[in-house]
Amino acid sequence: MNHDSAHRMTLNDLRDLVARLRGEEGCPWDRKQTLDSLKIYVLEEAYELAEALDRKAAAEVKEELGDLFFQIVFLSRLYEEQGVFDLDQVMDTIYRKMIRRHPHVFGHKKWEKAEEVVQGWQDIKAEEKKGQDPFESIPVNLPALLKAHRISQRAAGLGFDWPDLKGVLEKVREELTELEEAVRENNLPSAREELGDLLFALVNVGRFLEFPAENALRNTIQKFLKRFQLMTDDPRFKDQGVPFMPIEEWEKLWARSKKSD
Repeated sequence: MNHDSAHRMTLNDLRDLVARLRGEEGCPWDRKQTLDSLKIYVLEEAYELAEALDRKAAAEVKEELGDLFFQIVFLSRLYEEQGVFDLDQVMDTIYRKMIRRHPHVFGHKKWEKAEEVVQGWQDIKAEEKKGQDPFESIPVNLPALLKAHRISQRAAGLGFDWPDLKGVLEKVREELTELEEAVRENNLPSAREELGDLLFALVNVGRFLEFPAENALRNTIQKFLKRFQLMTDDPRFKDQGVPFMPIEEWEKLWARSKKSD
């Protein structure tokens, strides 16, 4: 393994590094890891990458991409040790899948619009998974908004969809009205159910806008935290403290923080 600082490390270098960590003279902690124990690290690294992308921090994105890629190489090594597959087969599988799913680039299809590409992907995936539950491959533990987005995508790919965004917005208004009615009637179980229906309808709005609700909410969370931090920097906040801040003062600080966007 080349440790020269002038040498630019490659995929093979990382592969050799993981093999050494897992070897008899390697790291006791790395040697102890299993497929189950690594799952949490894959999730953590994916979330850390997403947060770095939210911050548009290129240096952090580069580092987090490496951390996530390390987990991929590590998991591939564990399967290689079991004689199931290796990293080359992982790369080969995804390469061939992308070729197969881009016939407009590598074949003779004439998809020129993004909408045609999406529908084409849906058709190809439907053919690949013919006879299977269309929702089976959606991970159970995806964040709820992202999972709802994937489910609505699959349903739309099968033709179960609104014709345009106008229809989805009408559905949002319908669900909001039903939620308001349940609240007026003080029907808590019904209100909770209607809240879920409203959120699912809003997820479909995001799908039509080509911006998943998961991403929209993440952006809003970041915006809220930024504005709130600006409020807490105000002397009135520091002087009066959180428990004693009148709502009128909060509203003034909030309006002021919005102007700084």
